[in-house]
Amino acid sequence: MSGEARGSHGDWDTVLETSQGYEAELAALRLREAGFDARVIDLSYRQEPVPSVRALSMARVLVPSERAAEARRVLARGEELPEGAESEET
Repeated sequence: MSGEARGSHGDWDTVLETSQGYEAELAALRLREAGFDARVIDLSYRQEPVPSVRALSMARVLVPSERAAEARRVLARGEELPEGAESEET
């Protein structure tokens, strides 16, 4: 390996960890729409009854390391709801 910094997965960095695969897929979709190459790694383990061990229910969103900081900013920004959409806030 060269002296350059490497990401958490080779040349890719984790920008989001979640316990729900669908949340990771939605975040990756948002990043792709913003022009990022995003990948989802679903590390969840499926068994009934579902164990409550965090390590067995995790999904990660990865982007190329050189764009990780920018991707985190995109995910941190709130999205405007379409006109007429309902919000959970009251």
